[in-house]
Amino acid sequence: MNNLAFSNSGILDIEKFDMKNFFYSDSFIFKKLKIGETGVTIFESVFAICLLVIFSPVLLLVAASIKLSMGGSVFYSQTRVGKNGAKFSIYKFRTMIENAEEKTGPMLATKEDPRITRLGRILRASHLDEFPQLFNVLCGEMSFIGPRPERPVFVEIYEKEVGLYTRRREVRPGITGLAQICLPYDATASEKIQYDIFYIDQRESILFNLLISYYTAMKMVTFFKLIKN
Repeated sequence: MNNLAFSNSGILDIEKFDMKNFFYSDSFIFKKLKIGETGVTIFESVFAICLLVIFSPVLLLVAASIKLSMGGSVFYSQTRVGKNGAKFSIYKFRTMIENAEEKTGPMLATKEDPRITRLGRILRASHLDEFPQLFNVLCGEMSFIGPRPERPVFVEIYEKEVGLYTRRREVRPGITGLAQICLPYDATASEKIQYDIFYIDQRESILFNLLISYYTAMKMVTFFKLIKN
């Protein structure tokens, strides 16, 4: 496997590789070893249940930490746009102050967003805040891998301003995705869409999905190593 350096934030350095070469998209195993949507759904449902059972002590600890340090609600629910434009409620551990958009209205989170609490920054950097989305996977609203789901108000804007953005409607959104492992947190919709489309076109490749899963895990491991040091 290519030796690709990670930045301090655990993000792949996009300047150092070509997607097609790095992800072996021209290889026989990439093209021929595939899985259909039904197989993916069955596998993801079983895997989601396993993860919820295995990580239940960690999730309980996170929930208790939020309640003790931040007060208010432990979970956060927000309407997002999924496959075929269907709207659904996404679930996350709360990382912002209570009623963060009460005065401002809908806003995209930024890298140094003052609404994000100290604990919230740790949860976001480690991706532990995403674990409740396993329930979205069980409900068939999301997959483990795919374009990150966006809010309706921003989808309406992006579909008018960003070329090919409507192609995201072809697949279920994901907990993680190609754009998330290759680009910084505050990347624009225009920057992310090229990665989303590349994934959509290659999504049936088992090797591709395994590689994205691997680098997602590497991001989490890198974060915890930085915390330890």
